[in-house]
Amino acid sequence: MPDTALPPTSDETIDAATAAIARQQQLTRRLIAPLLRAGWEDCEWEVFEEDDYTEHTLQLDRSNFHIQVSWCPGDRTLRLSDPELEWFDDRVVPPMFPLDEDLVLKLTGAPEHVQAETARRAFATAGLLDPTRIHLPQNAGHLRVSLLQLLMEDTFFQATRDYRAAVGKDGVMSFDGLGEDFDWRIAAGLRAYPLVVPGPVPSSAALGIAEWCWRRESDVEGWHRKVTDLEMARANIAATRAVLPHVHQEGVDWPAVRLALTAPGRRLASGSALAGLFEGGWQPVLQSIHREIDRWCLAEDRFGPQAVLQMLSLHGSRTESIGTWWGSGWYESAVRVAVDHAATNNRLPHALTAAYAGPEQFADAVVHGPDLLDDDTLLWAIEAVHDEEGRRRGADQPVPTAVTLPDWAADQLTALLAEDDD
Repeated sequence: MPDTALPPTSDETIDAATAAIARQQQLTRRLIAPLLRAGWEDCEWEVFEEDDYTEHTLQLDRSNFHIQVSWCPGDRTLRLSDPELEWFDDRVVPPMFPLDEDLVLKLTGAPEHVQAETARRAFATAGLLDPTRIHLPQNAGHLRVSLLQLLMEDTFFQATRDYRAAVGKDGVMSFDGLGEDFDWRIAAGLRAYPLVVPGPVPSSAALGIAEWCWRRESDVEGWHRKVTDLEMARANIAATRAVLPHVHQEGVDWPAVRLALTAPGRRLASGSALAGLFEGGWQPVLQSIHREIDRWCLAEDRFGPQAVLQMLSLHGSRTESIGTWWGSGWYESAVRVAVDHAATNNRLPHALTAAYAGPEQFADAVVHGPDLLDDDTLLWAIEAVHDEEGRRRGADQPVPTAVTLPDWAADQLTALLAEDDD
């Protein structure tokens, strides 16, 4: 029979077009969800349509770095590019793009969940899921200290001023009362290289909490003799995993963090009770965790939740101690590259190839649950990541990934600093 259905009315056509746009915007948000969870804020959504071509664009901002996200449904291409913004009057550092070149992903021929995972892995490799790091070219080395000061002005100090103005706190900002070494320990993140931009990145802040309140500034080190290095690695992962759900873009839920780190029945992924591992040292460790959490609660009362989130993100990004721990985007990228290299060169242990369907499945296990691996496998994974770091350093590549300060930014900052000197 001939098709006798009536053509859609203009209202129906408009409704269908609106629904199609909403569907593509929803998909775009799913693809960039890892960026939003990593502290990138979205604004200025636009839709460009011409003939049969449609492009959805969205601008993302974090700590004076900016990304234009473009999604083309026709060829399923996701592009992250430089929006080339004008210098904002209220910022002392010019707006910059966090990548050395555009990131272009062709996401055709796969289910949506596979497309989303492909995008997430690419973001991790590009360093977008961790605080932005800046590599200075040789001719801009003189800008290191000044650039750090300017970045701190645009991030930590501005967030603190906003908070203190909102709650009516007067007086000069001070680290007094937080412990004689508090500011020095925080400054360790500022001494890291490539330069770490203090940004509100919840996953990195969770790493900062785990390192500070559990591993380094607590009494854990004094009782390390009770546990092996591999058990300590598992305990560090367990601490990070316990803290992660309680760190948000709005700040840290300190009561929940306190409970997560000091719950009497805390266990490793293997089921071993931490109290049993540390034996007589467990109570002193718990007391020291309470002490350090109290310190950070005092800091938040003084500087505000956003400034504390930035400090913890900075602390959790220190490459000499914690920036490559499980939970960082760098760790995942290093694992996948290391496993791929080992598989290509037939250096994966036979036990691993026999236990997993393939190298990618094994890499997934190391990325998502290294504390569930047996001792030999965990040790192999730790050494493989360490070797990958050494390989990158030998090739003169930043560890972790970093954006190179562009020449135009170096020139503008040099001119700005010269004006200040005059």
